[in-house]
Amino acid sequence: MESLTQSLVQTSSDMSLITGTRVIIVEDEAVVALHIRQELTKLGYTVAGTATAGEQALKMIEEVFPDIILMDIHIQGAIDGIETASRIPRYLHVPIIFLTAYSEDVTLKRAGETHPYGYLIKPFLDRELHATIKMALMRSRADEAIRENEALLFRALCTTPIAEC
Repeated sequence: MESLTQSLVQTSSDMSLITGTRVIIVEDEAVVALHIRQELTKLGYTVAGTATAGEQALKMIEEVFPDIILMDIHIQGAIDGIETASRIPRYLHVPIIFLTAYSEDVTLKRAGETHPYGYLIKPFLDRELHATIKMALMRSRADEAIRENEALLFRALCTTPIAEC
């Protein structure tokens, strides 16, 4: 009985993390994008849009302000997923999870320079995608709390008579 209660509590807290979470999918393979969309919808996420190219994704991100982005590395258009991620304005603080069939060191290094919140190698299981998204959302919320605390500390410091802000 106790484990059932714990399971329900975990499910309830999981749902509060997921419900209302806006996801943008950047994937140029229509079948893969559709599968991801269906899985995310089934899990309770809101798919705010799907893009097939970097330029399209950047425009959509500025319009939607998503909570998380699932970004394929090799996409249509003049810029790939890594370059697209590097062009997302920093002030948005949107976590990115790369989805790719490639795991060579050069690609990993380039992707790492954009500070992603995850990197899934295709083909991946639905539960791997879900777990990675949940971890990214939790880390993103923790990062936001740190930014808020830093801002509060800075404001407090600036109100002291000895501070030079």
